[in-house]
Amino acid sequence: MSEGKSRTSEHTDVDALLSEARQLVEEMAKRESIAGDLLALQSYDEYTYRHSVNVAAYAVAVARYMGLSQEEQLQIAQAGVCHDLGKQKIAIEIINKPGRLTTEEYEEVKKHPQYSFDMLAGNDDVPDIVRQAVLYHHENENGTGYPQGKEGGEVSQMTRILHAVDVYDALINRRSYKRPYMPVEAFEYLMGGEGILFDEDVVEAMRKVIPSYPIATELELSTGQVAVVVGHTDDPLRPVIRITGDEDNIDLTDPEYAALMIVSGGATNHGLTGRMEELNRNREAAGEKQVEVILVDDSYMSLQTTSMALAEDGYHLITLQSGLAAINYIKAKGAPDLVIMDIEMPVLNGVDTVAGIREMGYADLPVIFLTANRNRETVLKCIQVHAKDYITKPVRPIYLRERVAIALDASRER
Repeated sequence: MSEGKSRTSEHTDVDALLSEARQLVEEMAKRESIAGDLLALQSYDEYTYRHSVNVAAYAVAVARYMGLSQEEQLQIAQAGVCHDLGKQKIAIEIINKPGRLTTEEYEEVKKHPQYSFDMLAGNDDVPDIVRQAVLYHHENENGTGYPQGKEGGEVSQMTRILHAVDVYDALINRRSYKRPYMPVEAFEYLMGGEGILFDEDVVEAMRKVIPSYPIATELELSTGQVAVVVGHTDDPLRPVIRITGDEDNIDLTDPEYAALMIVSGGATNHGLTGRMEELNRNREAAGEKQVEVILVDDSYMSLQTTSMALAEDGYHLITLQSGLAAINYIKAKGAPDLVIMDIEMPVLNGVDTVAGIREMGYADLPVIFLTANRNRETVLKCIQVHAKDYITKPVRPIYLRERVAIALDASRER
């Protein structure tokens, strides 16, 4: 790959991008180990272009691990470097907007896969499977993505890889509207979305080839000591470390160190809490109430678990144990900022409850269904009442927090 270039979102030379993809695959093919080098591939200044190169690099590494051919690796690299081409057709003020997008702005952002697909049309050097991967890279496993709501089985393995690595790179990078996740936190999010948003096999492959704790990451240990990552092992969550002040390396997969745990990797939940604190401060300054979230579940234990996962983010949480209680609360108090709703409840199930709330005039109230029910028919019913999201229990706290943040702030979907 060429060094020192700076690209902008106005870069439209598709032939040059395809050449870059080929060079990327050839360069990566020379390396025995990819994991330690991936983060070093970020050599471009402009975010959208650098993001595309990163996505291509991650995708090739995952594709190789999963046994895709050399030709398929080249194709997924092409899809990676071209997947966000269409963003240049969207006003830069929208792409880099620091605050929440309006509904109209978000709908415009959601057009970028189609824009990218159209820009590649007619180029004989771009195979159809590459264009399809570009078009569908925001589709989810359960059919709740865009632009066409396709399920995981309806898109190629290449597309499913592209989708997961695209989200991963977006999470770990700082943008105008969010702080970055630590890689291990990003993996917590991906694992929380397995079978819902992401292909489970793809996420597992990513954990094998992309380090959860990159070299030089500073860690806090369960002993209170501070250490730095100096190498990787077969277990992505147990790297080789060196404790500050010591000269010896410690392989955390060694049974001798089984009790030594990583408490945090430099920061904890830094992508979420800070943003909510700022949002709440802004609301307080404007004389508005704290961000209000209603949790509805007939299981007291589930309510407690969900409340604990969200409590540290500064929301005002209201817990209710029936759909009827939710309707009565909204009738009396008005709509909250978000509703998290169980589905299987006595008397009035979650889907019917949300339908009733919609009939009360709250068509735009964001709703997340949190349920143990994963079947396609139920998902479709939730889509019909315009649910914002669909999460299956048990849920990882980081995944739940991020999905809540996304539901409250559409700009996180960019």
